[in-house]
Amino acid sequence: MTARAKGRPMAAVDIVLETEHALDGERSSVREVVDRLGRASYTPLLMVPALMVVSPLSGVPGFSTVCGILIAAVSVQQMMRRPSLWLPGWLNRASLPSRRVHDAVQWLRKPARMLDKVTRRRMQWLTHPPFSIMPQGLCLICGLLMPLLELVPFTSSVLGVVVAVVATGMFMADGLLVLFGMMGAAAAVGVIAAAI
Repeated sequence: MTARAKGRPMAAVDIVLETEHALDGERSSVREVVDRLGRASYTPLLMVPALMVVSPLSGVPGFSTVCGILIAAVSVQQMMRRPSLWLPGWLNRASLPSRRVHDAVQWLRKPARMLDKVTRRRMQWLTHPPFSIMPQGLCLICGLLMPLLELVPFTSSVLGVVVAVVATGMFMADGLLVLFGMMGAAAAVGVIAAAI
C-alpha cells in the first residue's frame, strides 16, 4: 500500500514505488511514468530521472540524454510556475523494456530509503519562492549538461546524484539537504573536470 493510500506524506521511497506501479506492459514510456506521478507534481518528476541516471540504466546509450532533457524541461517549467507539465511528443514516447526499467527501479529503493532517513523539515525557506529559484536553476543546469556529457563515463551519474539530493530536499522541505546538494554541485564540477 502506498503513502497516498495510507494518507501520510509521501517520501522518496514512495516515489520509487509509484514509479514501479507505472511499469506496465512490455515497454514503459516516459509518459506513463509522468502520468502516474502527476503532471502537476514537479519535484517527484525531478527525483525519478535523477535517481534513474544513477542506476545501471545509465549505461544504456541515449538514456542519460533523455533523463537530462526531462530534468531540464521539468526544472524550467517549475521555475516558470506552470500549473501542469508539458513535454514534447518524442520525449513522452521514449521508452525502454519494462523488465529492465523495473530492475533498475527496484535497485533505487535502497538509496531512496537512505535519503528518507536523513531528511527533516529544516531551513524550509530555501524550498519556497523566491529562494527556491536557486536549487531549481541548479537542476536545470545539471539537466542541460547531461546530454553534452553523454560520452564521458559516470559524469551524468554524478550530476544525477546532485539533482536527486536537491530534489529530495525540496520535496521534503529540507532546506539543509538542498544546501548540501548545492554544495555537492561544486564537488561534482571537480569530478567532471577531472573525467574530461
